[in-house]
Amino acid sequence: MSRSQHVHGYGGQIRGRWINLRQRARTGALVLIALVAAALPLLGLVSLLLRSHLDPHVENYRLHFVVFGAVGAVAFGLGYAAGEAANRRADARVLLLSLAFMATGGFLWLHALGTREILFSQEHAGFQVAIPVGLLVSAGFATASAFVDLRPAIAAELIRRRALLRLAVLASMGVWLVWTIAGLPPLAGPNTEAATNRLLIVIAVLGTIMYAASAARYWSIFRHSRNLLPAAVVACFVLLSEAMIGVAVTGERKWHASWWEWHGLIVTAYLVVGLAARREWRDERLRRVYLPTTRERHQDGSVLFADLVGFTGFAERSSPAEVAAVLDAYWGVAAPLITRQFGGEVEKFIGDAIMALFNSKGDQPDHAQRAACAALALQRRVAHLAEQHPEWPRMRIGVNSGGVLVREIGSDGHIAYAFVGDTVNTGARLESLAPIGGVLIGVETYLQLPEGAVVEERAGLRMKGKDDVVNAYVLHALPC
Repeated sequence: MSRSQHVHGYGGQIRGRWINLRQRARTGALVLIALVAAALPLLGLVSLLLRSHLDPHVENYRLHFVVFGAVGAVAFGLGYAAGEAANRRADARVLLLSLAFMATGGFLWLHALGTREILFSQEHAGFQVAIPVGLLVSAGFATASAFVDLRPAIAAELIRRRALLRLAVLASMGVWLVWTIAGLPPLAGPNTEAATNRLLIVIAVLGTIMYAASAARYWSIFRHSRNLLPAAVVACFVLLSEAMIGVAVTGERKWHASWWEWHGLIVTAYLVVGLAARREWRDERLRRVYLPTTRERHQDGSVLFADLVGFTGFAERSSPAEVAAVLDAYWGVAAPLITRQFGGEVEKFIGDAIMALFNSKGDQPDHAQRAACAALALQRRVAHLAEQHPEWPRMRIGVNSGGVLVREIGSDGHIAYAFVGDTVNTGARLESLAPIGGVLIGVETYLQLPEGAVVEERAGLRMKGKDDVVNAYVLHALPC
């Protein structure tokens, strides 16, 4: 090595070390800023508790009802929106987050509903402690969401039972409402106040620990991705943990500034998450916290490809309005039939072609039968349209099943969670070889069909791009 090369290499090492030091300093500064920001609410709370003149009595029932009713609605709405994202992508982490938000929002609403002079002339203990109870329920879901990636099998089971979990949150709200109004122990009786205070302390301790653990776990997610939404979830759980500390230490200072402060921490927590989600791409606002298995996983699935035969010639001799009418009629039939009747997912329309997926969420073990039944039903509907319009092109359909890679493709602007692999390519080739008005299925699809399937074997098919011949079956009938 020459002297100049040695000097150049040594200089590169120095620059590399300097860059690393700068990155570490920047990270340390961010951590310090975050710690200071997190400590400020607690410092404010301590100041209010130590200096009584800073902690005035502020009793305003109407303001209380409006503020916490509105925040409860926002938190519940955020939870519902997150639940829709969880359903669409079958993501257990977002599902659990949605349940956490719904629980907090629902119990906030119960707390607001119980505000004196709104619906009730007297205060009920159950309404007074509804927020801490809701926060504890929420903390359970928050902790589960933070650690669900450690047990993928549990994640899949949660998705399968997502409707039951939502119902459980709503049921817990209903039970607490009835219990409160009925005045059942420990929410009523001679020792209600003492029992309530003990309950609040237990709730506060458990909630503080659970939210702190959840925040620490989401911090590791943020360090990996460096995106705003995970950071907002961390901030949310830190604020909720501090709110639980406020529950424990304010004691009897109801309607004081310190009492309002821990309520304000809850408001701030959900505003932070809501604003962060608002800044994300509207079609996938919560994808920054999706599980790794949502972004990429191997599983079995079925694909359906359909195409209109002779469409190019038809389009050439027809007006654009006539072409649009044909596509609207065909795909207007195909989309609801595939999605609503057979539970598939329309991946995309490609001119006169359509691609649909079955078992995209991993919850359809009968995906091959669903895809095959959808293909036969679609051909029957198209045949009916063709009888009414003999000049319209007919359809051919190919169905194939097997192992696929489900992967997030794209970024803000357009994101797809597509099937990738030879199963998909073979399905497209089967469609091109299918008879007009018929359905051609792959061997793996045929093997997964129930008894009673009526097929006609097509052996030794040559497919573009494949060296080996492929066997397939024309599907004529199937118990659906």
